[in-house]
Amino acid sequence: MLRQQHLDRQLFMGSILFCAVITPAWAASSGQSIPEEAHQHWWRGISLVMHGQVEGVSNLSGGISTGTTATGIWKGGLALHTGKAGWWQGGLFVVEGLAADSGNPDGLYVGDLQGVSNLTTPYPHIARLYKAYYRQNLGNYTLRLGLINPNDYFNVTGVAGELFNASYGIYPTITANIPFTPTYPYSSLGVMASASWGGTTVMAGAFGADGVHPYRAPWGSDGMIYYSEIDQSFAIGPGKATLKAGGYYNHISSPYLRQAIGIGVSTSQGGFYGAAEYRWKADQMHWGVFLQGGGAPNAAAVSPVNAYLGAGLRLRHFIQDSPGSTLSLGMDRAWQRQSGSYTGAAESSLEVNFKQPVFKNFYIQPDLQYIVNPGAHGPGSTLPNAFVAMIRLGWHYHLHA
Repeated sequence: MLRQQHLDRQLFMGSILFCAVITPAWAASSGQSIPEEAHQHWWRGISLVMHGQVEGVSNLSGGISTGTTATGIWKGGLALHTGKAGWWQGGLFVVEGLAADSGNPDGLYVGDLQGVSNLTTPYPHIARLYKAYYRQNLGNYTLRLGLINPNDYFNVTGVAGELFNASYGIYPTITANIPFTPTYPYSSLGVMASASWGGTTVMAGAFGADGVHPYRAPWGSDGMIYYSEIDQSFAIGPGKATLKAGGYYNHISSPYLRQAIGIGVSTSQGGFYGAAEYRWKADQMHWGVFLQGGGAPNAAAVSPVNAYLGAGLRLRHFIQDSPGSTLSLGMDRAWQRQSGSYTGAAESSLEVNFKQPVFKNFYIQPDLQYIVNPGAHGPGSTLPNAFVAMIRLGWHYHLHA
């Protein structure tokens, strides 16, 4: 035990030292990607952005066992704006890579279903080409084609973006039922289009179902996952509301995906999701609230996690001399249906998160989570409620014109 604790301390301290030699970071999208808007013109249409984060995760009580682990991640993106390069208008080429040394807090210590950290990956070490795509704007229309993470655009709740629990970024009705679906740290070859009119945006996309090996069947012959979503924004009182409604359908065409890496146990499954956000400003503070929900109305053997509900609050600029300070509160619940029954146990989590800028492009972000019934187990097999503490350090770097 003492040796293990010593190794845990070494890993955590090594991650802190890793912070000192990589680049700074801002809040990532739900897909943990560098946002497109971060790519500002530097020279002849080229932009370079690098993003680094490290975190320590400690399960203080309950769950499988107490213990500490850590994750460090680096992402680098290179983009070319065709208009700034003197070519055609509205074009953007993006290439992004990532490398991570990741702990396994859920499997080793917490035993939860939803994932206490949105940075951890299924592998201890991973380095890969994360994205490589082309985007073209044509007035109110946008087209993207290439190696894409669908979760950068679909099933995104902006107000929940600072919370660490992975369910706030992409619902467990998708990730828990479709292993290795293309979302962080995976992506896949695909195409998507969007159109906007006033406060309305409509999106649709088709992507390869295999996020682990996106080039094995580049034309989707092994399987495809389809997304569609409609967003509506409008003013209410002193603020702005946004409603989002979408659906997905995953279809597997090859025994390889079912048997070799286990992407689902059925040839097809689908579901729906929605979110509501409201943002307003009062006394120099920026407030935001959100509500999320999703369902997977398939057989229990196909989609054991059949429902999800999340809600929360974000308060930004609440420290007078620190305009970037952010306090976020969240609570979520995932229901796991047992085979042969329409009812099942549920896992709930409560989270409080505080983000504090330290100096330019650098921040520190402590987080506390309380997990009720980790793993959503039924009677007789439950784990003790878990109390998890985390701290994240991050910063970013980008070249300016």
